[in-house]
Amino acid sequence: MSAARTLPVVLALAAATGCASPTYVNKGADEIGWLGMNEVTFQVHDSYKANPPDCVAILPLTIKTPSQPMATPEDAAKVRLSLYAHLSIQSKRGVRLKRIDHVLDQVKGNRKALAEQIKCGTILEGEITEYGTTFLALYSRVAVGVDLKMVRAADGMVLWEGHHTAASHGGSIPLDPVGVAMGVLDAASNIRDEQILRVTDDLARRLVSTIPDNAVVALDDPVNEPPKPIQQAALVDDLAMAERLLAEGDHAGALAAADHVLAADPNRSGAWFLKGRVLMLDQDYTQAEPAILKAVALDRGNTRYLNALGAVNAAKGANDRALAAYGMAISADSANGFAWYNSAVIHFNAGHPTEAADAFYGAGLAYLKTGDYAKAERALTDLKDIAQSGVPVQSKIRTIEGALTDLTRRKT
Repeated sequence: MSAARTLPVVLALAAATGCASPTYVNKGADEIGWLGMNEVTFQVHDSYKANPPDCVAILPLTIKTPSQPMATPEDAAKVRLSLYAHLSIQSKRGVRLKRIDHVLDQVKGNRKALAEQIKCGTILEGEITEYGTTFLALYSRVAVGVDLKMVRAADGMVLWEGHHTAASHGGSIPLDPVGVAMGVLDAASNIRDEQILRVTDDLARRLVSTIPDNAVVALDDPVNEPPKPIQQAALVDDLAMAERLLAEGDHAGALAAADHVLAADPNRSGAWFLKGRVLMLDQDYTQAEPAILKAVALDRGNTRYLNALGAVNAAKGANDRALAAYGMAISADSANGFAWYNSAVIHFNAGHPTEAADAFYGAGLAYLKTGDYAKAERALTDLKDIAQSGVPVQSKIRTIEGALTDLTRRKT
């Protein structure tokens, strides 16, 4: 068939699939898709259901060879980062990507050793099958595809697997000279840089949505914002060096740099906090608590320090002390979503649904105020779960739902 005859067929298929919602195909339920078009194929294995993971570490994604268009390591890193962002919304502990890369290099790729060092027994691995754009004058296609597997590091048992290729199509079948011009314009506008980022986000969101979420668990890192880039000139300060090493995943180096700061000046609250935070990330809560307490004593109004004090006490099972610390953090900043949410988790796990509902509601409002809409949705989901037990929270649910709906409407 000639190219002239083939192109209308391609455009017709694009019209059929480009605007269609994805079809979710559960292999575990023996479901069958529709011609393989826009399918999100997945399977949750019995091994996952028997023992759901509480932590998932996302390994660097490999690239299928050959792939067309050919993906680059930078492309694979973008997909990995998007998967990390969407999985972080679930009630699973995550491990920062830089930390994974640092330890993975140290252990020469040994996954069991990696899992032991980062204290995370489940890994997500995968292969980029497609990444890039195809442009044929009147037709364009932006696509990102990936094969993923979630496996238990100790024995290689597959817990979950998924495959999807997210795509955006542009172009139209021209009926006249004006139609030709508009078709070219539509096809060209489809291959802008932001389009591939949007498609990457669609890919990650759809695949992660097929991974079952766990029970309600606390947020584990008292520093919610991503690490700020360190200016080269600031590296003369060991505390800045410690921050940089932590951002790069070098926990041992970060601790050594923080200790060097404290040896010179034991009143540096930031150094005590960083030391405690690294120890918390390594789950050494016994050593972390004194460092966090020292930071709080030096700067009592710092909400990040109070958040950390609450988190370390909750991890040790000292829930009353954790709630007291979170209460002080909320008093200092009512929009402290971390303190609200973790207070709710403590109440929920203690069998106090009314108190949990109030705190989840506070978390939802706080996250709305600070613009963290993903965590606001997470708090909303937890409120809906509580509603199923008969606790009257409908007005709280309507308030947060209404705010999220208004925000979505403004964006569109």
